[in-house]
Amino acid sequence: MAPCRTPPRIAFAIRPSLKGRVFSSAMFDSTLIAALPLMAASLYAAVTGAGVYLRFAAMLCAALAAALLAALLLPGHFDAGLAAAVALPVLPLAGVSLGLCAIARCLRPMPALPATLALAAALAGGIAALFGGSLLFALLPLLLGGLAVMVAALHRAAFSLLLAGALLMAAASAFLARGVTLPGVMLLAAALAGFAVQTRASHNRAAFGSATP
Repeated sequence: MAPCRTPPRIAFAIRPSLKGRVFSSAMFDSTLIAALPLMAASLYAAVTGAGVYLRFAAMLCAALAAALLAALLLPGHFDAGLAAAVALPVLPLAGVSLGLCAIARCLRPMPALPATLALAAALAGGIAALFGGSLLFALLPLLLGGLAVMVAALHRAAFSLLLAGALLMAAASAFLARGVTLPGVMLLAAALAGFAVQTRASHNRAAFGSATP
């Protein structure tokens, strides 16, 4: 008889707890701590950010934060796999969206057709991982999105975006190693906050320049 194989999305949710209980109090506290900054960074980026790509990524990350909070605060209604089921399509789309945002901000906006194809490929990877494929299908677009952010930031010497791209790549590695837990979620929140802060700083510099006689 063939050995039973844990579906990737369930393993993605419970990977850090294979040596113990799925929901210990420490896991509850750490994931709750991570979900709140992610929600705050998402809402801040959605309100203050410029560009459809950044706002789209912010809403995706807000959905992931809401799924984490719902699974932790309402365990009777949502199971442990909810956060992973949301994360697998959200992470690749968010990574590609932030990459497109950085390219539009530091270089020039990508044409509609290549941008649409990139987002469609990211969504396909997330759905493939959700229904039994490798987790790399979902996390590779996040990693490549961070790389695209860093390359675009180097072209414009935008050091805050360079740091945000590095944080995105680190988040992809953390999600692959630890699942949807504190390290990856906090790194993702920091990267999104970096995008929002850079946008705010750019607007302030532009306003100051226009007001200077």
